[in-house]
Amino acid sequence: MEESKNEGIVRSRLRKPMDKLALIFSSSIKDDEKIFYYDILVDLAHVLSLHRSGYLSLIETKEIIEALMRIRDDGYEKIPAGYEDVHEAIEAKLTKITPHGAKMHTGRSRNDEVATCLRLYARDKLLSIMESLISLRAVILEIAEDSIDVISPGFTHLQYAQPTRMSHHFLAYHDMLKRDFDRALSAFKRVNLSPLGSSAFASTSFNVNREYTSRLLGFNNLVENSMDAVSSRDFAIESIFVSSSILLSLSRIAEEIILWSSEFNFIELPDEFSSSSSIMPQKKNPDIAELIRARAGRVCGNLASAMMIYKAMPFAYNRDFQEINPLLYFSLESAEMATSIMASMLSKIKINKDVLKEKAVKGFTLATEIADMLVQKTGIPFRIAHKIVGLTAMKSDAIQGRNLTKTSNEVSLDLLLKSLLESAKEVCKDSKIEKKYLEKICEIDEKDIEGVINPELALERRKNPGSPSKLEVLRMLNSRKTAVQKDLELVETKVDKISKSLENLYSEVEKILKTEGI
Repeated sequence: MEESKNEGIVRSRLRKPMDKLALIFSSSIKDDEKIFYYDILVDLAHVLSLHRSGYLSLIETKEIIEALMRIRDDGYEKIPAGYEDVHEAIEAKLTKITPHGAKMHTGRSRNDEVATCLRLYARDKLLSIMESLISLRAVILEIAEDSIDVISPGFTHLQYAQPTRMSHHFLAYHDMLKRDFDRALSAFKRVNLSPLGSSAFASTSFNVNREYTSRLLGFNNLVENSMDAVSSRDFAIESIFVSSSILLSLSRIAEEIILWSSEFNFIELPDEFSSSSSIMPQKKNPDIAELIRARAGRVCGNLASAMMIYKAMPFAYNRDFQEINPLLYFSLESAEMATSIMASMLSKIKINKDVLKEKAVKGFTLATEIADMLVQKTGIPFRIAHKIVGLTAMKSDAIQGRNLTKTSNEVSLDLLLKSLLESAKEVCKDSKIEKKYLEKICEIDEKDIEGVINPELALERRKNPGSPSKLEVLRMLNSRKTAVQKDLELVETKVDKISKSLENLYSEVEKILKTEGI
């Protein structure tokens, strides 16, 4: 930034300059680079409105606009130092370029100015995040389609539970991220509203034409109540919440990437998203996934911080709001970057299909299928079948000689049948009611057992909506492809609408700049 001696800073009724340490403590200038471009946009829209309402002559308007364009082109690095924020610094530089710059703040407060800049920033970041989420969802659907026939183990409590399809697992990722997309879309509607023209909080006697500036800046509507417009930061908190939700989702995926690339050996991480050890040359560490997991904690912390700052703020504006700004910037940027990184990382992972298939039936994962078969074949209550198969699993030595570490397909059918019958006798002897089911259970043969210990067949018996049967997975996959395309078109429409509004703003600027004969 350009150096400043601070002599030119106007402090109105205050005779002494601000204490140097107090200025450093209160200044947001280090963070304000995020909204520098948006401040110029807001200034241009406001100046055009003042000119349209007759408060600025053509020559004044032209000189101010020329100066603002120069400041924009010089960049953030060239604004003067020693000011409380970017808004004050831009205005100070503007008035040095043209004395008419002192009129730019007519009918405006920094309260409505900063609120507008923050909404513009959050709006653009939410759109970028939605685009990144669409890209990530598309990558996930590609993986799901490529792994449609890959049988994999499913887990509860991180214990081997039941077989599933890897495609079904990735569809769960997609649906979680689709909800995050919908949250971002919903938040966008409340963010994309204009506070400009509200002044400090009680509006202004100048006709600043709020609807006009709202259209120029691409807002959908106004934050109508002028006090609410400057004193609300729920849009920022909601944007941080959206970021938190996205990073929570990404963190869960990252956690599984970390697990799957370890002893599980379900996947191999791409080199581009891994690191090696500084001392152990054989290592391939999932550093990027770990950092995404950690970043989720920081952003969730930002959400708590923002809410605690906001929770007791009296109306209207309070300087406390400034502390929310860096939380907003960091959270939205983290969500955008982490989503893009996750998409790139997942697009390059290698799925170890043979390992997944082998481990799909590890730990007697077809036990539930056997219990269901007992119910369907004999009509016994499921709870009794559950006891029988549970006892069979407990007596695993009778089946395999060691705690079911081999796959179910390696279990001798006659040994499994024998163990089931022994367990059934033990369970049914405890109750006269249960004894009547024993005769039906004894009718079970090896063919019945063989029909339920094949994981592919087990999955195809699941015909309910949302199940991992191949037909259902294909149906879900196709419907989600359609949803991704619709969401992409929706975001493109919103981006296009905003772009056209800003093009119109600059078209109005060009008309002023090209005017001759002043």
